[in-house]
Amino acid sequence: MAIFKKYIQVLKLARKPDWKEFWQYTKLIFLGVSLLGVIAFTIKMLFGLFIVR
Repeated sequence: MAIFKKYIQVLKLARKPDWKEFWQYTKLIFLGVSLLGVIAFTIKMLFGLFIVR
């Protein structure tokens, strides 16, 4: 039961972000996903160049 009390305390402290904060997080997430995509694409292209079927 003590763990539920901790969860309730966290939920009481949580708040809804304002529009500026939400947009900042959205841009950051988009940048991270894009960066991962570029890295994955680069690795795939490099392996495609060096591995001949």
